[in-house]
Amino acid sequence: MTALVGFVATMLCLTSMFCIVKLIARYRRGETLIPQVPGSPVPWDGMIVASLFVLFLVGQGVCVAAVQAMFPAGNQSPQVITTGNATTVITVVGSKGSDELGYLLLANATAMLAFTCVAALILRVRGASWEDLGFWDPKPREGLRLACVTWLIIVPPLLTLAAFLDQFVEPYSHPIIDFLQADKSIWSVGLVIGAAVVAAPIAEEFFFRRILQGWLEIKFGDWAVVVSAFCFGLAHLGQGLGWVPLIGFGLAAGYLARRRGTILPSIVLHALFNGLSVWLLVASELA
Repeated sequence: MTALVGFVATMLCLTSMFCIVKLIARYRRGETLIPQVPGSPVPWDGMIVASLFVLFLVGQGVCVAAVQAMFPAGNQSPQVITTGNATTVITVVGSKGSDELGYLLLANATAMLAFTCVAALILRVRGASWEDLGFWDPKPREGLRLACVTWLIIVPPLLTLAAFLDQFVEPYSHPIIDFLQADKSIWSVGLVIGAAVVAAPIAEEFFFRRILQGWLEIKFGDWAVVVSAFCFGLAHLGQGLGWVPLIGFGLAAGYLARRRGTILPSIVLHALFNGLSVWLLVASELA
């Protein structure tokens, strides 16, 4: 498994360098990196953005509260440690059991998908079209190609930065890591994939790259990409310094969404990025 990870990392780095060289060559020739797709400004204002953000927070809070009610404080899950012929059952004080972490992941994923549906319905009722919501791409194959190329370019530098910060500055922490350390079953891996590769890309790209950035583009133009990227990174505070490379990811995803006028390519980019992270995490846990 270690040899496979090393091979994949080497190939990704070489491919990323090749793509970066090609981009630099295009830039020096004065060519556009990603052609601009004409589009209309989004029809919502800052009050709607703030209201939907509150809705997102309330939904998350309700789901977390429901899970915490299922697992009252002090009801810690025991861990079984076997040494030789002796088996010792201990209770880890202050840590969450795998069941609670699993339900938290499931609740979080459900809340994100529910928010996406409710927010889209609210905006549709207020007159927004599917194109306004960013769920329509006139050239889906081109969007998919750009998403894959962008992923190849950003993955090596961002994961290298994340590894450096984790190793030498502050260790990275995330509930998904705790969950997989506590439970490595196929169902747990499937739950992680559903939460990180499906629910998070759809909900986060919809809010940060369309609802928020779409409104900011009316006010700040291209600078909206920078603002939304910082908001995206800061939304992941509490996970060590993982929010730092996520700002870089937000810049790439935001630029892609800005130029394409749709969030479908950025959703694919986000899913690929999280998918690789999950694969690396599972590989390291099973090694």
